[in-house]
Amino acid sequence: KRVGGYFYTELSPYGTWIEIGFGTPVWRPTIIRKTWSPYYNGQWIYTDYGWYWDSYEPFGAIVYHYGRWYYDDYYGWIWVPDNEWAPAWVEWRYDDDYIGWAPLSPYALFSVSIGIHYTYDYHVPYSYWNFVRYNHFCDGNLYRYYIAPKYKYRVYHKTIIRNNYSYYNGRVRNEGIGFDRIRERSGRSIEKRNLVTVNNLTEISRNRNNKDREIRTYIAKREDLSRDGLRDIKVQRSDRKTSLDLSKVELGRDRNGTRTIERNDGRDMNSRDRNKINNDTRNNDQNNERNIQRNSNDNRINEERKIQPREDVRRNSEIQKQNNDQLMKQRQEGINNQQPVRNNNVKIQSRNETKKIESRNESLNNRTQRPEMKRNDSNTRNESRKNTKNDKQEKERVRR
Repeated sequence: KRVGGYFYTELSPYGTWIEIGFGTPVWRPTIIRKTWSPYYNGQWIYTDYGWYWDSYEPFGAIVYHYGRWYYDDYYGWIWVPDNEWAPAWVEWRYDDDYIGWAPLSPYALFSVSIGIHYTYDYHVPYSYWNFVRYNHFCDGNLYRYYIAPKYKYRVYHKTIIRNNYSYYNGRVRNEGIGFDRIRERSGRSIEKRNLVTVNNLTEISRNRNNKDREIRTYIAKREDLSRDGLRDIKVQRSDRKTSLDLSKVELGRDRNGTRTIERNDGRDMNSRDRNKINNDTRNNDQNNERNIQRNSNDNRINEERKIQPREDVRRNSEIQKQNNDQLMKQRQEGINNQQPVRNNNVKIQSRNETKKIESRNESLNNRTQRPEMKRNDSNTRNESRKNTKNDKQEKERVRR
């Protein structure tokens, strides 16, 4: 029979409950491998509620469909409980080649009107992301296809973020990356499987081995979420300060009944609100497609800019080589004919020097001729005046 504090009793064999302050209990898994992270060992399956994370770990039915994950500087990966179910609480990144996902932080909240929003400006580091190519996205044992950690930084900055959550049939729907886009980019047919609710975690088996191809998932009831059973569970209390800002975390709190109101509204959502969400989702898809196309064009332009200088250098090298070969040929012919080799560049230079010298001589001649011309003009004027005076004197003598 289920008892109060069901989450706490079920998770205790696989980890430790720690109270990190303000009466906030968190669960830390007992994981030996340093490379482990949430949403690492499992498979993505498409259902009526979007992309469902089918975990291969015994505690996955709770911690990957409820609550949030956070990497603490001291405790490592810790899980913060919450009472809202989803197929997976992750954020997405993608481009034309890769799809990536990472756990949503405890600062992330879901609202019917705006989807995912944050109470604190927090960005998941690129090292916490897992990236695969489209053709492996729906494969089992995905960890075999993750890109190496040394490539995560480059892929992370090429991709764009996407958080596409909505409400469907009274539950959260994780639409993530578009189903049609993944099918087209992967070139594979993707099966849509039914989601079936079970009453106990023991009824969940490996979904990939089900003959009916159904996905069995556990959705807790209100009494399962009660903390009454904590008195029977050992909770460690540590004075070690956590790097998680608990004042910004609103998971598991009433928040003035906001969560309950949103759930009721979700069940009775009218067509206008549903159309509004669909239109917002469609606009986001179009904007993301434009961003991806713009990034692709920018990358192509940058590549062309890198190639263009190389082409210019190669072309200049070929021209220089041809000139050198021609010069060597002329020299060889000059040696054979015992004639001096004439360089075109020297010939042009000598012509220019000759023109400069001629221009300089012409300028000097003009300067020397100008005084002589002035003296000749003066003599001419004096001679003319003298002749005019003599003519007047002759005329005067004749008159007398």
